Amino acid sequence: MDEPWGISGPQFLLIYGLALAVVLLVQLSWPAIARSRQRNAPATVEPPPVQPDVYQLAYLAGGADRAIDTAIATLLEQELLRVSSKGKLSAIGKRPARKGLERAVHDAAQGGTSTVAMVRKSPSVRPEADKIREDLERRGLLAAGDGLDGFRVGIVVAYAALLLIGIVRAVNGAQLGRPIGGLVGLLFVAGILTLIAYTARKGSKTSHPTDAGRAIVARAREDAKAAEERPEEFAATNRYGGGALLVGAAAAVALGGIALYPDEEMSTALLSGGGSTWAGGGGSSGGSSCGGGSSCSSGSSCGGGSSCGGGGGCGG
Repeated sequence: MDEPWGISGPQFLLIYGLALAVVLLVQLSWPAIARSRQRNAPATVEPPPVQPDVYQLAYLAGGADRAIDTAIATLLEQELLRVSSKGKLSAIGKRPARKGLERAVHDAAQGGTSTVAMVRKSPSVRPEADKIREDLERRGLLAAGDGLDGFRVGIVVAYAALLLIGIVRAVNGAQLGRPIGGLVGLLFVAGILTLIAYTARKGSKTSHPTDAGRAIVARAREDAKAAEERPEEFAATNRYGGGALLVGAAAAVALGGIALYPDEEMSTALLSGGGSTWAGGGGSSGGSSCGGGSSCSSGSSCGGGSSCGGGGGCGG
């Protein structure tokens, strides 16, 4: 045989191009497949004896923003926070007795100019959310990164190996006076892909729930469903702490997001600024009246976006 390595130029180009394509396909598809398998895999690890509180549960279910939204829901229920028709949060009443996320959210809502998004980014709130993350990581319920760093390093090695093989083949072909233009083009592609893979080899460091963390969230969802179906059995339950029952607004937001706040109008105000002004928890305080003299009642709204007296607001 006169062909270098016993393979003709067109055959080598075909094999080389297919090899690059296979590595690229694996690089693009495997992370999504791995994440899907992780989400759908049964959580067989038993949760630790000490259950997380409602904010830790929220972080496991939806990250830092979910935990902050849960604190907002708690303060609304406790009538320590109200939301305006424009989606502005206002701190009312005394500072929460419980330190941590609740107090930080209450402080961030002082002045009545902050939206939910602004509270989430508040420099006084984020450190408290980070403390929750750090505690969950210490307990083995959260893990940093997506667990694919080794896979990404393998992809870099595969590209580098193909690049080296292609360079050796190109040098050999040039020495024998064979045309190598097509191979040079593929080498350029291989070099770019190797560089991209090397740059992204460390992947994302965003925390994700471990098997134990997912088991806790799955169990909480089952408990919440049972509590909805048999509320009398859970009326005195405070399994997840934080002053919120499993059937309360905080637990609903923790497991499903702020869109699931039990009061639909208030949820709309929090998400899009629709509706009038409410204080969490229900009716007006001390029999006070809304603007225009009309009294507050369940499901009513205050006229002109005004709030009810006595530090409260119209019930949702």
